[in-house]
Amino acid sequence: MKSLSLESLLRKETRMTLGLMSGTSADGLDIAYCEVNAHKRSLKNLASATISYPVPLQETVLKIARDASVNLSELIGLSYYLGHFYADAIEQFCREHDLPTDKIDLIGSHGQTIAHLSMPIQFLDRKVCGTLQIGEAEVIAKRLGAVTISDFRSGDIAVGGSGAPLAPIYHQAIFAREGETNVAVNIGGIANITVLKSNGECVASDTGPGNCLLDTVVRQRTGKHFDADGALASSGAIDAKLLDELLRAEIFQRRLPVSHDRGEVLRILEYQTVASQLANLDTQSALATLSEMTALSIKHATEHLLDGARATSVIVCGGGAHNRFLMSRLRHHCEGVKVESADAFSSNVDFVEAEAFAYLANLTLNSQTGNLAQVTGASRTAILGKISMP
Repeated sequence: MKSLSLESLLRKETRMTLGLMSGTSADGLDIAYCEVNAHKRSLKNLASATISYPVPLQETVLKIARDASVNLSELIGLSYYLGHFYADAIEQFCREHDLPTDKIDLIGSHGQTIAHLSMPIQFLDRKVCGTLQIGEAEVIAKRLGAVTISDFRSGDIAVGGSGAPLAPIYHQAIFAREGETNVAVNIGGIANITVLKSNGECVASDTGPGNCLLDTVVRQRTGKHFDADGALASSGAIDAKLLDELLRAEIFQRRLPVSHDRGEVLRILEYQTVASQLANLDTQSALATLSEMTALSIKHATEHLLDGARATSVIVCGGGAHNRFLMSRLRHHCEGVKVESADAFSSNVDFVEAEAFAYLANLTLNSQTGNLAQVTGASRTAILGKISMP
């Protein structure tokens, strides 16, 4: 195992970087092997793959993330287990792509979100926000012999930000075009948008549920993990009464920009009026209605952040881009605007977030700031992440 000294790594202008991302659905680890030059705002995705979480691991992550009281031994054990799982996954990725591990200069790991407190809570005599992403980076760095940067969100929260979204600085680098107003839409468990205005201004926000409510209902009713291609939803009917009730949820009444925790989004399904109406619908119509809610919440947030401007393109990435019914509803609500895949911008529709953390890791190593204060609400920009040495 050969690793570069930090001094040698700092001298490199272009670094071969692995970006690691696991979203709130906890269905797998996205890995992107990228050639990154952050000084020139460039990234080329050379290879990428998703290593699925085994079902027991996914269930454990989701259980711990939703439990009000957590066994600390379980939490510590899960963090180190994930660190080893990520290292195993990287080694598997390298074997499958004939990539020697010593060709990895740097790793940027988002980690697995367990909780994200974007709204202040009272703790003793102080109001605090906070976030927790696990998957021990020291394990990754020591096993792979590569400098690993992790825990990016905490730095933004420390300067008064909400810790999310962080991908907009990468969206700005790859999706912004002179004279165009482009909207990047990432539909993961939670959906978020980045509005890149023609005057160079960048604003962004979470919009609410992406896939998480859809996946939850599919699991509860069919035992499957998701609605492949939106096939079930496409044969259902949108229920106007339930849709109206869903859009009354508290998370949709907050002033934008906002960031959301998966737990608070999932609680929408527990509202008595929502739960009773949902129970009276067949699975297809339940999914169709939830898909329409996601599409409309994206539309409403986009219109708010555009503030009267007209979008040139809506660029979609994340797992939701493969849901044909959801995409058809999004196109319906964006009539007259080109809706296209991130693939058209030399990115990879499934790995934009993994690419983003490869990019952010390079910003950190260059002592460049990684947050956009106007996006997260931070008092200033800041260098993000914690560095683990091999």
